[in-house]
Amino acid sequence: MISVSYILLCGQFLLLLAVILLQCLEGIDSQNSSTTETPATFTDPGATSLPFSEKPPEILQSDPLGESTNLTDVFEYKPPSPVVLCRYLPEEFIYCQDPVDHAGNHSAFQELGYGCVGWGGQTQKEVNHTEVMCMALDDIECAGEREFLRGNVPCIKYTGHYFITTLLYSFFLGCFGVDRFCLGHTGTAVGKLLTLGGLGIWWFVDLILLITGGLMPSDYSNWCTYY
Repeated sequence: MISVSYILLCGQFLLLLAVILLQCLEGIDSQNSSTTETPATFTDPGATSLPFSEKPPEILQSDPLGESTNLTDVFEYKPPSPVVLCRYLPEEFIYCQDPVDHAGNHSAFQELGYGCVGWGGQTQKEVNHTEVMCMALDDIECAGEREFLRGNVPCIKYTGHYFITTLLYSFFLGCFGVDRFCLGHTGTAVGKLLTLGGLGIWWFVDLILLITGGLMPSDYSNWCTYY
């Protein structure tokens, strides 16, 4: 018969191997992570601007009400003019915000008219899409409103959950509920810990659910990918 010390030695060896694999994955993640930067304004080096006193008379309009005139009210859209509508600007000349999260509130979605009620999805049919609020960058001349709705952005978010890391947690430490703790399912994770993975049955079921896509993060975010 196999002695208890031999079983404990094998368990310690498996845990050491899992820690080494996780540290390697974290090193790859830190090297491939990139910081998002605020979009910079675009300036055309070949464009020259006239002084305020030399601008055409149709632009120098007086404000009879004494209110400050905004740049968006100066330019009027004329089809023969090179000035285009702001909502038709290319993506490099605009900045778009992230989709609005309504957190399942359908009333707020109907009142605002855009945003994400639900997040996530494994296939294209399951993923919701919405418009986002965009604005023209500074120093970009365009006609019409500088803030507008545009795009068909998918309602997908990433909160730092990696499939490979979670799969290793589930395989080596799933009997202690570590995989469910990492995904945010705290309640079921405690039950899995107290029952030691349901005597192995719960551990095996969660492993199958994780591979088939039945076990996902609790905030409905998608898996991050390695590039």
